[in-house]
Amino acid sequence: MKSNPVMILLLAILGFQNAGYTQDIQDTLPMVQHEEATVITATRTERKLSNSIVPVTLIGQKQIQQSGIVRLNDILQEQTGFFITGGTGRNAVGGGVFGNGLQLQGLSPDHTLVLIDGEPVIGRQGGTLDLSRFTAGNIKKIEVINGPSSSLYGSEAMGGVVNIITEPVKGNSAGASLRYGSFRATDISVQTNMGSAKTGVFLFANRNSSAGYDLDKTTTEKTADPWYSYTGQAKLSHRFSQRTKFLFNSRYYHSAQQSAYAINSSSININGNGITEDVFVNPVLDHRFSKKLTSSLRFSGSFYKYTQQLDSVVNAKNYYNDRFRQSLLRAENLTEYRFAENHVLTTGGGITQIEVNTNRYSGIKTQQALHVFAQHEWNPSLMLQVITGLRYDHYSAFEGALSPKLAVRYQPASKWMFRFSAGRGFKAPDFRQLYLNFINNAADGYTLYGASAFSITELEHQLANGIIARILPDAARIRELKPESSFGLNAGVQYEPAKKIKISLNLFRNDIRNLINYIPVAQKPNGSNVFSYLNLNRAFTRGADLDIAVQCHKSITIFAGYQFLNTADKDIYEAVKEEKVYGRDYAGGAARLMTLSDYGGLNNRSKHIANLKLFFEPAKKMFNASIRAIYRSRWGVYDNDGNGFANQQSEYAKGFLQLNMAVSFKPAAGWQVQTGLNNLLNYTDAVNMPNLPGINGFISIAYSIKN
Repeated sequence: MKSNPVMILLLAILGFQNAGYTQDIQDTLPMVQHEEATVITATRTERKLSNSIVPVTLIGQKQIQQSGIVRLNDILQEQTGFFITGGTGRNAVGGGVFGNGLQLQGLSPDHTLVLIDGEPVIGRQGGTLDLSRFTAGNIKKIEVINGPSSSLYGSEAMGGVVNIITEPVKGNSAGASLRYGSFRATDISVQTNMGSAKTGVFLFANRNSSAGYDLDKTTTEKTADPWYSYTGQAKLSHRFSQRTKFLFNSRYYHSAQQSAYAINSSSININGNGITEDVFVNPVLDHRFSKKLTSSLRFSGSFYKYTQQLDSVVNAKNYYNDRFRQSLLRAENLTEYRFAENHVLTTGGGITQIEVNTNRYSGIKTQQALHVFAQHEWNPSLMLQVITGLRYDHYSAFEGALSPKLAVRYQPASKWMFRFSAGRGFKAPDFRQLYLNFINNAADGYTLYGASAFSITELEHQLANGIIARILPDAARIRELKPESSFGLNAGVQYEPAKKIKISLNLFRNDIRNLINYIPVAQKPNGSNVFSYLNLNRAFTRGADLDIAVQCHKSITIFAGYQFLNTADKDIYEAVKEEKVYGRDYAGGAARLMTLSDYGGLNNRSKHIANLKLFFEPAKKMFNASIRAIYRSRWGVYDNDGNGFANQQSEYAKGFLQLNMAVSFKPAAGWQVQTGLNNLLNYTDAVNMPNLPGINGFISIAYSIKN
């Protein structure tokens, strides 16, 4: 990596600040929190949850533990309006690990930024960052910002931000847990926190494994092959003085998954392994110059590697080999200045270098990015809060992006609160969309070029040599990619008719431009296509989120959530509206003119998502239980009649209701035994929801001690 010493020096001159990643949070369930919980992600500095100016979902440690959940994707899928895209983390031939990604406000997983302790996570493949990589054992809380957050976080934050905040270095404690469940699934965790007033250490280790499962007995392969993973985390904290503190955070992840396929055969004839490694280091120096001025200097390094080798069972000949390595190095400063009683200015800037080395691209690809941002928080009265923000990102590979934001919170009475925010989001073209040079020999031999790797001259050369049969007219449209962009609006109201009842409603709309998609640019002699990427689509997502929390008894808390979502590709939507689109009600049926009632919107989005959760814990806290229901209505998957959207019944995945429950006992001080059943209604869909393995149970035992 070629570092920029001038930028590093400028960052150092700016000083050091407490970035606000204070992780002390009252261990209560979300929504009904009369003790002041805090959030960080919404403003990048610590604020009370009740003062949050943008839509925030806060998932506390207690809810995670009472639910008996051990992986991040399972935690998030139970929240209002969150949908985990189907995937098992399976090592797919030619595609790498796609896994379980998160949709927010109807935007796809590649528009959701994932952070660990405020730092970005790398390792996206196919645009999806697999959330099953992350264990819940060391999570203190999860903060999710719904809606565009590029004014603070830059690219990938068009749909929102997920910040995984891990256990802080605090106190002296130790604990261990062991869990065993269906499909020989095991989860083992150990952790300790120890130190003095000035210096502390937090250590954590986890092993997770499964024998896999098979939801479709008509095929030779398993739906999910066997896997195991290890996660380790170490934190060191040292306070030099009351004003200066140093924190070193590190994480290591390793996983392996078997792969077995039947290629042109009725039995397994291809097998191998996929190996994932992920290393993360994050030193942070915080300094408080005065009551008005604090600053933080943050460095982070992330290193991700995925390799897959598949060989023939018959003769051990190599069938497929995939190698993907990515690194990210970043230095950033964040400074907060309270220049008046009601005014807070937060500024920051940084430099990032990303490098990718893979056999999917031609050569090693690097990209540098610089960013600066400023946010002003104004509190003219106890009733009114106004935040304005602006961020500029400059990339070495393409044009930069400017991201403004405005947010207002108005609380005319203790029972009522109104929120409004508007902002621009953007997503830079990723390496795959820029540089991919890939032939999928495992499928029909299609080829996919990134826009920067595409060449008309090369296509003409392939045409002359008979590699392709013809060049399609759309080949002339391929040009330098622009960042995808969006304009998002959120308007919400919160009402507390009584002390133990809270109702929140948020309306949202996102208008997206320059969505990057692939189009065919040439055709091969066997009929397969050559594709490349282009800024093509315009789209919108709009809807409403409703959350209700009721503490109906000292021991019982009920949460209910519902999202209505409406999405559309604007070009298709307008063509249907203008009566220009035809389709068929079933395969082989007569063609007819489509109407707006036939248009189901963007694929892989449900119009209706709902949840109902009940948590029970008696006053003595020797026992607790939870039961959680998650509903998702049908969603489009295919386009069989070629009109650009799902309109036939066969083109939709069926809706489902999932029911999970867990019960915990505390037989003695420090001990906890928990058992539970997930997916009680035994919903399965091997094609569209392979991450749900049917009904499955578990039992766990944990011991902890605190001083």
